[in-house]
Amino acid sequence: MSTPLVILHGWNSQINRWEPFKTQLVKAGYQIYLPALPQDLIRNTHDYSLWLKDYTKNFPNFCLLGHSFGGQIAVDFTAVNSQRVKKLILVNSAGIRNKLNFKRLIFKPVAKVSKWFFPDSLKRIFYRLINETDYFKASPVMKQTLKKVVAEDQQINLAKISCPTLIVWGQNDTLTPLSDGRLIHRLIPNSQLKVLENARHGLPFTHAPALASLVLNFIKQ
Repeated sequence: MSTPLVILHGWNSQINRWEPFKTQLVKAGYQIYLPALPQDLIRNTHDYSLWLKDYTKNFPNFCLLGHSFGGQIAVDFTAVNSQRVKKLILVNSAGIRNKLNFKRLIFKPVAKVSKWFFPDSLKRIFYRLINETDYFKASPVMKQTLKKVVAEDQQINLAKISCPTLIVWGQNDTLTPLSDGRLIHRLIPNSQLKVLENARHGLPFTHAPALASLVLNFIKQ
């Protein structure tokens, strides 16, 4: 029986969008687990890791794939539970937070002002302009969760990962830029980086066959 592969989706991802990718792995004979991340409580990244530990308690070891925020959780989990993760796949992973850019400098103060003085139509435009529509759409609980997880940097945890790791990145990703992928590759000693041309942050959906091929080749090794 093949080693289970657990997939952690990104923030607010729709599970059905993963079906083309998941189907190719199932056809290859792999057991695929794609749980919906819980949204019932305010959590930080490590809280999600504890949830994942409970979810996988019946798996002695498994392969773990994380996309975007799911990658951030996967990094935190693997750093603490390295003996349980046979192989790690990070796809356009979040978790690099050491950069101060213009968007981050203006986001908090303007967001506070918009909360009280902007109508919803203007709030939607503002959050779209700074690529923060996830925050606008989130429930009150998930707004608080988002504030926690976007402040957490995973670089120390990345350096603790020792299992074989495949890093897959979209060349044109603007949410988690390729420079983040290259940094992650440098921080994880036993890792390889694959860059997909003309792919953006949603590459598991737009480039499902290419991603499936990379993942299958990696976990078969």
